[in-house]
Amino acid sequence: MARKTDLLESDRSVARALAAANIETPDPDHSRHVAFLSLRLFDLLKEPLRLPDEGRDLLAAAALWHDCGQLRSMADHHRHSFDRIMAVPLRGFSQLQQLQIANIARYHRAAHPSPQHYGYQRLPRVARPVVDQMAAILRIAEGLDAGHLQVIQDVDVVVHDNYVTIYGISETYPSMEIERAQSRAGLFREVFQRDVEILPRVVRPRSAEREKGV
Repeated sequence: MARKTDLLESDRSVARALAAANIETPDPDHSRHVAFLSLRLFDLLKEPLRLPDEGRDLLAAAALWHDCGQLRSMADHHRHSFDRIMAVPLRGFSQLQQLQIANIARYHRAAHPSPQHYGYQRLPRVARPVVDQMAAILRIAEGLDAGHLQVIQDVDVVVHDNYVTIYGISETYPSMEIERAQSRAGLFREVFQRDVEILPRVVRPRSAEREKGV
């Protein structure tokens, strides 16, 4: 399994986001874990799904700040996250990139991207596909930490011709997380034109292996 601490401490996309702004979130551990899972999914899917390089930095920032709107309202926090991200200057990001980040965060839950939504309308058409793709990944990653307990420690991916299998790796059976992530996979299907199945992969803790003499 990848080590979350190592990845986040050395990851250039995370570093760029943290240098851009200090946006408060109600559960920083959850936000950082969602960023870790999002970037792991991006890296594993980048080549087979031909993800754009620029999407990684946008995804990292949106994942770190996706819940910032909860400080204003829990029910509509995805929309408030958009407003808060747009309200602060993001050092090192262009105005268009800021709008893309805010839209990715806005679509981490609830409705799918739509030209009928004001924030999405503001995006040039050429800038919309990367928002759709990164939001599709973020929705699954956020679902994989539905309980905010970091039960799923890592992910693995197998890309088939017509569908993608995502494995949530954990030491206990992550029923809620798998169910929530699967329920958030609709945008992924629409954007990438592939079905997606999300399955658990339970690994035995090393301490348990030692106790059994394995």
